[in-house]
Formats: sequence, structure tokens, C-alpha cells
Amino acid sequence: MDGWELKAYNRFKNEAQFLRGENQHLRLELNACRPELYRADQRIGRLEQRVQKLSRENAILKQQVRDLTGQLKHKSKPAPPAFVKANVPKKSRKKPGREKGHAAALRPMPEKIDVHQHIPLPVDDSGQTSCPHCKTQLNDVKHHQRIVEDIIPAEVITSCYHTTSGWCSHCRQQVESRDPDQPPAADLPHAQLGINTLATVAVMRVCYRLPLRRSPDCSASCRD
Repeated sequence: MDGWELKAYNRFKNEAQFLRGENQHLRLELNACRPELYRADQRIGRLEQRVQKLSRENAILKQQVRDLTGQLKHKSKPAPPAFVKANVPKKSRKKPGREKGHAAALRPMPEKIDVHQHIPLPVDDSGQTSCPHCKTQLNDVKHHQRIVEDIIPAEVITSCYHTTSGWCSHCRQQVESRDPDQPPAADLPHAQLGINTLATVAVMRVCYRLPLRRSPDCSASCRD
């Protein structure tokens, strides 16, 4: 065996030893991976079975939903019980009150005033009209007439309350003298109905069941 053949033999021998060692190493890795591969195959099999089971259940549920939806669409609405009143469309009601721009429908002024009551505001030490709340002098003092019609045992008595008002710079509001017998909302410039008249109208409406539009007629009959 010459030198070239000896070198080739050594090279093949070294390569064979390297391949033998690598083969042995791969065998060891394969033996270590086989249990894990087996467990992975088992798990994959179980997951595939579960997916198939869930797919079948999903298909069954979808079919049930389709069947129930179809039943609801074709199911007729049950008739209401006999005691249930049928829905009747409401008619559009006319808006109460007169149209905009109409003449004011106010209570007419009385022809005769039976009682005049002067209700002054309090005055301070200097004789100036003052605020009844904080005793501050009032500015822009004015005098008013508040007409109130009331019924006193089958007789109409018309009272004119001569009041005084002014602007209080401390309270920042308009104040006016007021009599205890004046009805509510005494700042109306037109004739009002007194407390006795309002009570009579309330009794006619609640106790005697008369409509409100009949109350002025009753008041007129009492006046006559």
C-alpha cells in the first residue's frame, strides 16, 4: 500500500468514525423524543375527537335556532283576553286657548266700587316710604289700584285697594303694600275675584259638580 492509498484509508476511517458517533448521538435523541412524540400524538387525537364532537353539537344548535326562528315567524299573535280593551287611535285634540294675536279676554272692570282701602307702605323717621323687609328707602314710588270683586252673603262687594309700590335698592326687587284680605296674585292690574268668590266656585265645582264655565253664571245670578 503506497502513501496515497494510506492517506485515503485514514480519511475514510476518520469519516466513518465521525458518522458512527453522529449516528449514535441521533439515536439517543430519537429515543428521548419518542415518548414526547407519543404523548403529542395522543393529545392531538383527543383534541381532534373533541373538535369533531363540538362541530356536531354546533351544527345541531344551529339547526335548532333556525327551527325556532321559523316557528316564531309563522306563529300567529294570540288573541287578547276579553277584558282587554282594544287600542283605539286617539283623535288629535285642539290646543286649548285662543290663537295668537286675539283680543285679550279679561274680566271687565266693575261699574261701582263699594269699598276703598288705602294700604300704604311703612315710612322711616324722615317720612320717606321704606321697604317693609329691610327698612331701606324706596325709589320710583308709584300708586296702584287693585280691583277685587267678592261675594258676601248674596251681595257683591267691590273693593279697591289703593296700594303703594317702589323699588328697593337693597332687596333688588319691587315691593308693594298689601292688605291681608287681598286675594293671591294681587299685582294684576284688572279686576280680580276675591277669596270668598274663589271658595264659592270651588264648592260649586267639587261639591255640586258644576262645570267651571257655569261658575260665572252662578256669580252673576248672586249679583242680581
